[in-house]
Amino acid sequence: MSHCGNWALVTGSTAGIGREFASQLAAAGFNLALLARDASQLQAQCRELASARGIDTRAVPCDLNDSDFLSIIAAATDKLPIAFFVNNAGAESYHGRFLDRTVAEIESCLRLNTLVQLRLIQHFAQRMKMAGSGAIIQVSSIAGHIPLPFMAEYSASKAYQLTLGEALYYELKDHNIDFLTLSPGATKSRRLNYGMEPRPVVRAALAALGRQPNVIPGWQNKWSAFKHRHLKSRRAAVSSMGDFQRTQLQ
Repeated sequence: MSHCGNWALVTGSTAGIGREFASQLAAAGFNLALLARDASQLQAQCRELASARGIDTRAVPCDLNDSDFLSIIAAATDKLPIAFFVNNAGAESYHGRFLDRTVAEIESCLRLNTLVQLRLIQHFAQRMKMAGSGAIIQVSSIAGHIPLPFMAEYSASKAYQLTLGEALYYELKDHNIDFLTLSPGATKSRRLNYGMEPRPVVRAALAALGRQPNVIPGWQNKWSAFKHRHLKSRRAAVSSMGDFQRTQLQ
């Protein structure tokens, strides 16, 4: 497929799944607006993709923790015809005891994974509505499908993303906007040296876009989610995942 001339915005673009989305969308012919906190890494990524793919690029340095994050992003992208938005950046996963977390840490996780994601989706969906079409991928987590003790607020925030995304998959069809929630399991990145490679994760998302409301890449991840959601009672699933998560605390 060719999308020459159209623009895609990828948040959290310099590592892991976000970096792979940038690479695959560039290969498909999209011009790219790339967002991350580190301006020097962004500039290097933009130069690399522009040179390799012959596309236009725009670096958007922004920390989504900033109170004025949306005005920064709007100023950098409102003149670009953003046809594809990958809502990838969010709070880092935390594995530990809920009562060991500070109020600031909990609120930051919830803000980044709920309010910030919501405002970005609404902003770019409004623009796509005016343009008559578009595509949005919300990068969530398999943690949103299964309640995870010892990752309590993170798991809850990902469940929010999943529920929101499935509803918008249906609702935004009225405006010719495809919406997909991507729910990967562990995926290799700068912070994680195990799990799936980012390439098949992104391929699964792009293949599912416009066909279904959400996708879980990898058969093992699919089986885990199905088993705990459909083959076990809610109580049994929570106990099973809690026992597993407890062993990971050691």
